[in-house]
Amino acid sequence: MQSALTVSNAQRIEALKGVLASLFASQRTLKALAPEFKWAGLGNLLGDYGEFIAVEVYGLTQAPRGADGYDAIRPDGKTVQVKTNFAASQIGFRGKADLLLCLKVDSSGDWQELYYGPFEPVQSASRHSKRDNKNMVAITTLAKLQAAAVAAE
Repeated sequence: MQSALTVSNAQRIEALKGVLASLFASQRTLKALAPEFKWAGLGNLLGDYGEFIAVEVYGLTQAPRGADGYDAIRPDGKTVQVKTNFAASQIGFRGKADLLLCLKVDSSGDWQELYYGPFEPVQSASRHSKRDNKNMVAITTLAKLQAAAVAAE
């Protein structure tokens, strides 16, 4: 029984190593295709993908490194904080920008816009998390804000 568990664990570890190797290989490819983004660390991959979409699809300009509270700039000069979501029920943000662009990415890499509009209503609808020192807003709240903005147009 013990040896069966050891073999199973060894197989599982090898499978996990293979997945990680694939992720890191993909990361190297992403860096080669879009070197202006970090594509560093597993946590940053999703965020970098969202910022890449913001630049390539929305026609935004990547913010300078170290920009406080925003990730991109529109042609009209307005600042945009970009958030990318995969599975979380809420997004967290720090700082403030003129606009918020929130994208939802699925496991195939396809994405949809959850919210693209003024930052202030999102800020007002958020709650502050002292533990993480950031504001949090539910994805469902973003959907309601987006629907309200579309209805107002």
